[in-house]
Parts: sequence; structure tokens; C-alpha cells
Amino acid sequence: MLGWAVFTLTPRDTDFIDQAAERIMTITTVNGTPEEVWAVLVDNERWPDWFAAAKDCRTTSDRAEGVGATRWIHIDLFKVNERFIAWDPAHRWAFTVLDANLPGIISVVEEARLEAIGNDRTRVTYVMAADVVPYLRPLVPVLRWSLTRMFEKGLAGIEAQVARLRSDAVPRAESVLTDSI
Repeated sequence: MLGWAVFTLTPRDTDFIDQAAERIMTITTVNGTPEEVWAVLVDNERWPDWFAAAKDCRTTSDRAEGVGATRWIHIDLFKVNERFIAWDPAHRWAFTVLDANLPGIISVVEEARLEAIGNDRTRVTYVMAADVVPYLRPLVPVLRWSLTRMFEKGLAGIEAQVARLRSDAVPRAESVLTDSI
């Protein structure tokens, strides 16, 4: 966090998603099981591989998984510390932002919900809930547009990452050298 100003936010729980002044919801369907999508979402260090706006992401707590685990992420202009507040493998994942490098943000909670559709598809519902200070409210429509595009592109990257992980898991044919008689 050195080298940038830190502004402390008010941490919230998942109830904040329904109470926040601003909410951005992005829904997409991914070719992949909820377990495959979950594996992509919770692999902090790989976020820059599939989320185009992510410059860096890393675990900052002793453990990477579960409620209470923390991470730091750099997404476009944002550098934030987050704490996970919901962790239901292959179903639900949420965090609250603890601090950020941009002033004017009061609270943020983000949540991903995964729902199986058929045998091999997953509906991903991603919600960002936020409260901002009054002087930023005139900018909310522009921020909403920008963040919606970022989340749409990011969620599209999950499907590509699932496909890469599937191809990496396929056994490769090995050449066998035999002696001929």
C-alpha cells in the first residue's frame, strides 16, 4: 500500500447489498460448472489472467479462503483492501472493502452468486453495492456506466479462464519410444 493515499471505508455485511444507495448488477451465463467458475473466482493471484481491468491481486491474510480472509487488488485506478464476508463454495462469495485509494467512497460490498443451469453452465450474478459522499453523486451515472462495462468484460473473462483450465487438465498424448526388432 505504500505510495498511495489510503481512505478508510465503513465495512458492511451482506445485508448492505439491499440497503446501499447504489447497486450495479451484472448477470452472465458461463460455459462451465459452478465448481469450475468458483475455482476461477477464488484464485486471487490469477485475477489478472482473466479480469481485464485487474493489474494485480494477492491474498493478504494467512489463508486465502473463507470468511475473514483478506486480499489486496489493483483494478484500473482502484487499489483496495477487501475482507471476505460470505464464502459458500460454488454458490456465493462476497467481500467488503476496508480501504481504498480514492476518496469519497463510504462503503462497498461486492457479491457473486453462482447458479447451475443444465449440466455444464452457470449463471453468475455479480452485484456491487456502494454508498458515496454527496459531492460524488452527480458522477454516479458515469461511474455506473463505466463499472458496468468493466464487470461485463470481467465476467466474460471467467468463461475463457474456465476453458483454459479445462484444456490444461486434458491429458496430453505422450510419445513412447520403443525398440524395434
